[in-house]
Amino acid sequence: MKLTKNDSIRSGKKIRSWQTCRLPDEKGVDFAEFSWCRDQMYSPKLSSGRIRRTTEDANSGAVMEQAWFYNEILEKEPVAAAHLQTRIMAVLACDWRIQCKDPLVAAEVEEILGRAGIHSLLHHLLHALAFGYSGAAILWGEGGGTIHSFQKIHPANWNFDPAGTPALLAANGKICPLTDFHPAQFILHYHISHTALPQRGGLLRPLLWLYFFKHYAMKDRARYLEKFGIPFLIARIRQDDFDNENIRSSILASLSKVGSDGCGVITEGSELQTLSGHGGNCSEYQSWLEYIDRLFALVILGQTASSGNASGFSRGQIQENVRHDILESDCRALEESVNRQIIQPLEQYRYGSSGQVQFRLDYSMPENLKEKAEIVHSLASGGYHARREWVERVFGIELENEKGEKV
Repeated sequence: MKLTKNDSIRSGKKIRSWQTCRLPDEKGVDFAEFSWCRDQMYSPKLSSGRIRRTTEDANSGAVMEQAWFYNEILEKEPVAAAHLQTRIMAVLACDWRIQCKDPLVAAEVEEILGRAGIHSLLHHLLHALAFGYSGAAILWGEGGGTIHSFQKIHPANWNFDPAGTPALLAANGKICPLTDFHPAQFILHYHISHTALPQRGGLLRPLLWLYFFKHYAMKDRARYLEKFGIPFLIARIRQDDFDNENIRSSILASLSKVGSDGCGVITEGSELQTLSGHGGNCSEYQSWLEYIDRLFALVILGQTASSGNASGFSRGQIQENVRHDILESDCRALEESVNRQIIQPLEQYRYGSSGQVQFRLDYSMPENLKEKAEIVHSLASGGYHARREWVERVFGIELENEKGEKV
């Protein structure tokens, strides 16, 4: 739940905000039951009707089964899992810092967040890319002056009303509105791609059907390979041996051993013949699977080709810029969630100020020194020279002439 300085939560006719409510206290608060999936052995059978019902339930706010389907995709579809991991790791690779005019305050807040496990929290919140939402409980110290830790909430244990207002789903099936807790008790991060409803905003939402199509294409391909790709043996035996059930069973067992062990025993005079399928190749199945994989990459990464497949400088640079745009967008959204729901309450409770402390992620692109060096060389070839101070500052080197003297 995003709380700004003037934001509030309606509970009946009362309006509560984290600034006017009592100070947060971790005593008597236990969120352990929300931190794990309560039916981990549940594996929903994939079908078109099941997917349709699941998405309809999610639209109304019951996201548990949709979250189960998402977990199935992340466990059984390596393409989707790898692309999502790439996007998440790109954000986590950016250094974070606390920005404040007072360096002592900045260092103190950084220490508080580091002890509480901010890196693990950021990793958990970025799963909103897949699910559309991801949240955790903030375990405050006495009076809100510090943060002990963050209790991660499993995506299946959230619930939303048709307007997207979040709540928790307890083990007994009871829906617990967030208004029952302290207004600064949770941080909830959203990834909303095309709709204002968090339960419909995850990147895995449009991939549900693609995963369904690929799942059945893989099954059909396996049957195809079994039928046409694996040669099998036929034994021609005498009619008397065929009519004898014991002999016939013994020959079948021997043929099975030929397939698995490479050796077997049959009756004298029997003839073995190897048959191979001639159903053609399976290029249609392969093309279909590759097409779905390209759509997975397009939905999650925003592109289908890597910069390594780009031909020429311009095309490769365009793809690099697309990736950086996505990275910057993910970082900005994460900064906003952390600042509004963690940093602002912490600053208010600990220092009594507002807007002086900011959480920042460094998503700036490193300078391309090789490109700048080529520009300097081209200018020198045309009779122009870059200033020595600029060259030393940009490249971080001290220039000397041929005699070893500093220029």
